Amino acid sequence: MKKLYFLKYGSNKSKKEISELLNNKWDITCSEHDSFYFGVYFSYCGLYADRLTITDNYIPLSDEWLDEENKEFCTLIEVSFINGKNSDKLSKYKFLKNVLNQVDILSMISDKYFEEN
Repeated sequence: MKKLYFLKYGSNKSKKEISELLNNKWDITCSEHDSFYFGVYFSYCGLYADRLTITDNYIPLSDEWLDEENKEFCTLIEVSFINGKNSDKLSKYKFLKNVLNQVDILSMISDKYFEEN
């Protein structure tokens, strides 16, 4: 049984501020990307998470919210733990969840866990 873990946080700080905070405090270095749809966003893949993205919640191009129920947040941080052994994913998930929960400028939106056959 394959286990998958997903975290989502919201913030009213800018994408760049959040990226810099993660880099300065925990050496989580995000790369800046530019997408026609999302605009500028930040992304990390590495030791702490299989994927971490920092995006705007509101997308002006399509006039839509990525998280309609959480419009109070201008920035979303989404993290996934989907590759490797279940025990390794669980360990990374617990560590990064603990780290992100200590950041006072972030608020947890969701914490999801799935199993696949």
